[in-house]
Amino acid sequence: MSAAAQTYQQTLDLHRRRVIVDAARRVFEATGLEGASIRAIAQMAGCTTGAIYPLFRSKEEVFAAVLGESLLAVTEEVRAAMDGIAVPAKSLRRGTLAIYKYYDAHPSELTLSLVLFNGDRKKKLGSGLDEALKRQLDTLLALLAEQVRKATAKPFLPMVRIEATALITHLVGLLVLKHGGRIDVLGNNAPVLLAHYTRNMVARLSGGG
Repeated sequence: MSAAAQTYQQTLDLHRRRVIVDAARRVFEATGLEGASIRAIAQMAGCTTGAIYPLFRSKEEVFAAVLGESLLAVTEEVRAAMDGIAVPAKSLRRGTLAIYKYYDAHPSELTLSLVLFNGDRKKKLGSGLDEALKRQLDTLLALLAEQVRKATAKPFLPMVRIEATALITHLVGLLVLKHGGRIDVLGNNAPVLLAHYTRNMVARLSGGG
């Protein structure tokens, strides 16, 4: 195959992959991972199942691609929000707010992400896909953990990770409450509650409160 032909084929494969992943996202949002199928994804993409299998071996592999793109996007949002902010407490507030805003605007992506934490799943995604996605999640967590470390008077790395994880857990809880229609019982709005939690956490860790 000539170089020109190879370039054309690569471009075509990238286009097909984009169409399939976009279609799969809609299928997963509607039915979840367990309810989805390669046939349903093919129908949504307007192609045959035979067009999918050369690019993805299973629906789990397609799901990993969809979720991987989502995790990459939110991580880039956090990097951008923190960029150039020298004060750790401010950087941390901006980073957590970026995560909140992203998932508030894309609640279905949060639902898909929670699959990673579902211990009741009958099986893993397989082929190292769970591990790869968790590494992406760890990268996102590390961005927050680094600012927690900088804001802590006497940082102890295991504790720093626990605090960052607790912050993410609080953030996700607020999003679940809001999009479940239950945030009103708390008498406030989620971003304010998130800022309050983050501010108090920093004050406690820095020795200021």
